[in-house]
Amino acid sequence: MSQQLTPQEFLDTVLVPEKQSEHICWQCTHLKPVLKGSKFPPADIIGWCKKIHWPNYWCVADFNVVKKCYAYEAKAKG
Repeated sequence: MSQQLTPQEFLDTVLVPEKQSEHICWQCTHLKPVLKGSKFPPADIIGWCKKIHWPNYWCVADFNVVKKCYAYEAKAKG
């Protein structure tokens, strides 16, 4: 039997992030994580928000304390 994955679940298995975090954005559908082996971002960046555009994507650093965000949408659980 083959397991049916949602598109998000498939991407979560293929696109491996550089690091894990307890940051609130980590559970948001709009976070685009820094991929393993990427050489571009600074060490403290865990990803970018695809919903908040300033100027292109909003950088998400692990040290930022975010308790609430207007753009937050929880990832769908399969």
